[in-house]
Amino acid sequence: MPNYFLLLVVLVLLNGCHPSPEIIKKVNHLTYSKKDKTNTCQNDSKNRCAIDTPLKGLYLESQQRQRDYVTLLEYGEESLLLRLHMIKAATKSIDIQTFIWVNDTAGNLVLTELLAAAKRGVKVRIIIDQLFSIGNSWFLAELATLHQNLTIKMFNPTFNEGHTSGFDLVSALACCMARLNRRMHNKLFLVDNKYGINGGRNYNDRYFDWDATYNYRDRDALAIGNVAIEMKHSFTEFWKSPWVVPLENLDDIAYRILKNEEKKSNWKKPFENKVMKLNLKSYDYTTIKETFIDNAIEVDEIEYFSDSPKKLFEKSKTVKNLYKQMSLKIKQLILSANSSLLMQTPYLVLSKKAYRALKSLHKKKPAIDISVSTNSLSSTDAFYVYAISYKHKKKYLKKIGLNIFEYKQYPAHKNEMFGVKSGKIKTRFGLHAKSIVIDNQISLIGSHNFDHRSDVLNTESGLIIKSNQLASKLTAYIKDDMKPENAWVISAKKQIPVLSFFSGLVANVSRKLPILDIWPFRYSSSFQLRPGKRQVSKNHPNFYKNYKNVGSFPDVELSSKQIQTIIISAFAGFAEPFM
Repeated sequence: MPNYFLLLVVLVLLNGCHPSPEIIKKVNHLTYSKKDKTNTCQNDSKNRCAIDTPLKGLYLESQQRQRDYVTLLEYGEESLLLRLHMIKAATKSIDIQTFIWVNDTAGNLVLTELLAAAKRGVKVRIIIDQLFSIGNSWFLAELATLHQNLTIKMFNPTFNEGHTSGFDLVSALACCMARLNRRMHNKLFLVDNKYGINGGRNYNDRYFDWDATYNYRDRDALAIGNVAIEMKHSFTEFWKSPWVVPLENLDDIAYRILKNEEKKSNWKKPFENKVMKLNLKSYDYTTIKETFIDNAIEVDEIEYFSDSPKKLFEKSKTVKNLYKQMSLKIKQLILSANSSLLMQTPYLVLSKKAYRALKSLHKKKPAIDISVSTNSLSSTDAFYVYAISYKHKKKYLKKIGLNIFEYKQYPAHKNEMFGVKSGKIKTRFGLHAKSIVIDNQISLIGSHNFDHRSDVLNTESGLIIKSNQLASKLTAYIKDDMKPENAWVISAKKQIPVLSFFSGLVANVSRKLPILDIWPFRYSSSFQLRPGKRQVSKNHPNFYKNYKNVGSFPDVELSSKQIQTIIISAFAGFAEPFM
């Protein structure tokens, strides 16, 4: 009882700190008065002094032909280059949605360019999920008062604050876990309602190959044409929803603004050399054309799917299910496969919906090739999630026939994919791309991880594209990630007669337990192709001759990481729905 009373006192105190409606009204007026009204483009009201762009020509062609165009964005720095170019080329509007925004080199560079666009007269609107973004109320207060054409809102803010302190987080975990755990995972970058980028990348150095310690192998897609209107409608629904709050209406930011405690950043501070080079490159018409336009693919069909924010907050199951657009579409895609299903996800912890769909597909069409590219323990950024995947390996291999390929933290193609020159600091790499290819015809590129969190706890978005040419190109990229020099094959260990049978019986019971899954003998392991041997499937009679068992956690030097993974797998299965 005393603990509940203490929690009640804490919540009352937190609620008592909320500014009154009168103060919020005063803050809104004060915020507007503080906003810069500079217009750097008074002589060109039509184009807002935007740079010329080859995107415009392809958009006009898309309107004439009534077909959409898509370019895969496989390389982090190129994806950042395109964003910088699109900001400079914007004439009317820029709409951005993201899960994470970090004010590091890449994040600050994009903000600097967005401010310059706002000063030209472009309307810039940004929605960021509150939990992992910025994390500094002084800086957020500055962003709230930066320019009249730049508006930022936050999704589902904890205790109506922009920055979640450690105390706030603990309080929220104690009282409001159901609300805290519901997040906006969408990633959208839309310019002039004509050109849109959708995929897995957030705004942080590691998504653009600029982090010294860890970088993501991620994927976006540039879409040009009428699909941009679907993106606009989705963004507008979020922008107008009651769960998306302007920065200046958040308690801690409001008080910063009232007390004139906004951070004062130097937005004209020169960037380091590599940043300057990329920024200058973004002005180059020919470079942009050759890199993104000449490689654009005219697709047969394309749809932009996005969950509604209502998915997370509607209490009626019937109503809530109406807004799970991405999860329902993914289930349909999986069940539609006839010959092959290729998936890529950073976290192989399948949701119930995805697992049942794959199990049904495998049962009805046992000959179908279902392959998954995912992270190993060495490459993952979330070992606690890998621990749950580790728990389910036997089920995935036997029940749904998955061919699992786990990415290495030091893949052989790192120089090609990440532009990392040999001789530099040993940077780790991990997968963050989320994609599906069905029968080499239909592709999904988006933010959905095919797990419980994406199905139930997050809003997600993605592009569903019908095009054999694009599917073939995407397949080639994913299969490159699955090559022996870049990934390990997961397969059953070589079976020992009688002993393996009885061990398997005990393991079956142990793996189903949400806690006390303590049977130490595992069904599967990681395998590496032996030198000079040819690749074969895990069911091929020569598999164990051609592949070497390299253990459950190859290339993991930190024994504590292994130990924690085993402990979580054994004792924290109950936490799977929250991960």
